[in-house]
Amino acid sequence: MQDYRPDENTPWYSYRDSISNVVIEDGVNHIGDFAFSQFRGLNSVTIPNKVTTIGKFAFWACRGLTSVTIPNSLTIIESFTFAGCDLTEINIPNSVTTISNNAFYTCRGLTTVYIPNSVNSIGVQAFDNCSGLTEITIPNSVTIIEKFAFSGCRGLTSLTIPNSVAVIDTGTFSYCSGLISITIPNSVTTIGDWAFAGCSGLPSLTIPNSVTTIGVCAFTGCEGLTSLTIPYSVTAIGVLAFADCSSLSSVTLPNSLTTIGDGAFSKCNMLSEFNIDADNTEFALIDGIMFNKDKTTLVICPSGMKLNRYNIPLSVTTIGNYAFSDCSDLINVNIPNSVTTIGSYAFADCRGLTSINIPNSVTTIGDRAFSVCRGLTSFAIPNSVTKIEDGTFYSCHNLTSITIPNSIISIGVGAFSDCIGLASINIPNSVTKIGDFAFFECYNLTEIINHASIPQTIHASVFNKVNQNACMLHVPAASISAYQASDVWKEFKISSL
Repeated sequence: MQDYRPDENTPWYSYRDSISNVVIEDGVNHIGDFAFSQFRGLNSVTIPNKVTTIGKFAFWACRGLTSVTIPNSLTIIESFTFAGCDLTEINIPNSVTTISNNAFYTCRGLTTVYIPNSVNSIGVQAFDNCSGLTEITIPNSVTIIEKFAFSGCRGLTSLTIPNSVAVIDTGTFSYCSGLISITIPNSVTTIGDWAFAGCSGLPSLTIPNSVTTIGVCAFTGCEGLTSLTIPYSVTAIGVLAFADCSSLSSVTLPNSLTTIGDGAFSKCNMLSEFNIDADNTEFALIDGIMFNKDKTTLVICPSGMKLNRYNIPLSVTTIGNYAFSDCSDLINVNIPNSVTTIGSYAFADCRGLTSINIPNSVTTIGDRAFSVCRGLTSFAIPNSVTKIEDGTFYSCHNLTSITIPNSIISIGVGAFSDCIGLASINIPNSVTKIGDFAFFECYNLTEIINHASIPQTIHASVFNKVNQNACMLHVPAASISAYQASDVWKEFKISSL
């Protein structure tokens, strides 16, 4: 049988809704690409042992097909061969060595899969979104399980990864929300990005001491985890690796650990305790808060500590990315004039924060550093800062007063977006750039004072959802005509300073 293209109808394509049974004759050794794809009425297929290859998409989206016997003459199950079928069971013969990409993608009715010990690789998304799958056996012959191979298999409750596997690839078991037990063998050295993300039912986790790297978002959203011990082999924990593990209360870190990615434990709102091996050369604890070893960078304040007030030590020069994020009980922070950098998301979602003083030593305030600080009513940016970064004050609902010094040259994308309490804004003449959506959804903005003699070129999104016709724009008298001719600015009620 020849191969077909997706835009090329097979001779029997016009009968696809009426054909319910297909018998492949003995003389056929190849079933072509797309041969029976989207045969919606097909519920039975007989494939003889003479068939050695089944093409890509051969039975794709045959919704009525609930079972199929794969002949033991087949060595490769090609890409998308049975994807989208309503298969309830599948018996893979021990002649098969490769299960290719998307081979059984979205076979939601599939409940049990037995993979024989002839198989050595399982392809990208091979069983992705097989949400009905409750049981699968992966033999020791398998050395490669590729990206997202079992992602979205929500029915799986337990899983044993064979000790032939060295890398758990990107998203391999992500969003297996029913998973309550997993065995990771000591052959595994790398847990990849998103590997177990969204495995919300997982109550505990044992990481073997063969693992050296835990990837980006590897366990994000594992809401059932309550405690965690990182073994002595691990040197790096990726960005957001354990973010949104909302039940996690205690984390033990080894002396081997040298890198903790940004936000690795963000939104772990029950996390109250870090334990760090005394021999660790990179990190140390002071009163439960994590610093780098020389105490110059404040790395993480566990959001479950329920701190109300905190004085940052004089040794600190950098408040790290996500350092105090989600510390919703924090009311006041005293930042000493030793600090020069406040990292991205450093105080994001500190909804109880009502007072913070930024000293003139600070030269950089990162993206979204104070986003969703709903308790802040006023904020003074020191004149040592030159840029308001993207989303810095996003969704600070109660912010009514903001002091922007004339050191500021740019206001970033969405910098004050959703600051619904802002009624007035004073833009100094030093500002030459205002990013898209900078004041988006600032519904109550009624007055803008812009000291720039030349109107900034801005996109309409900057003041989207602001009632521009009712908002006063005060500008230098000599520049009124320029503002009246300038896109966006001309929509305001313009008057002289």
